[in-house]
Amino acid sequence: MDSIRYYIVQVDNRYYQGEIDLLTFTDDEEQAFAFTDIVVANQLANEVNGIVLTREVSYQELEDLSEHYLVEYEAMPKEERDAIGSFCRELSIGMFE
Repeated sequence: MDSIRYYIVQVDNRYYQGEIDLLTFTDDEEQAFAFTDIVVANQLANEVNGIVLTREVSYQELEDLSEHYLVEYEAMPKEERDAIGSFCRELSIGMFE
């Protein structure tokens, strides 16, 4: 497998993005929340009267994006990097509770 399959939920011409800035939907597919579990994606789609779209991203594309974002991350002020690190640690801990 040279790619990862993921799912997004579309409602009309918008995509579910979660609760970002009090908005639940976006017009930009690339800002949509990516589900890795089709069952969960289908559950949400049923709740919001949407449909599930299947997408794939190659490992190479992910690697290229990671390198790009690492450069951006390293250019951030230390306070912002620390805030991101703290958020990621809390997120990791929350996943295992």
